[in-house]
Amino acid sequence: MARALYVVIFSRDSWWVDIEGKAHGPYDTRELAAAEAKHLAQFAAHSGRSSEVLVPDDSGRHRVVWESAIEYPSHAGFRAAE
Repeated sequence: MARALYVVIFSRDSWWVDIEGKAHGPYDTRELAAAEAKHLAQFAAHSGRSSEVLVPDDSGRHRVVWESAIEYPSHAGFRAAE
């Protein structure tokens, strides 16, 4: 199963979490969107799906801020192939 990516984006004057093309939100701040993205990614990881959270920095470059394989090393076996 492919890795689930939870991407925080800014659009229409609000912050959103994009999950496989579906928007979740809006959120008032990047931090609130990032926290929700992490929560959703953790749920996916507990369900057996490798996941990552990507959040833009102040310059707009997205960085991985949470990864299930790091948070749950015992689950590394379900990590998607690179």
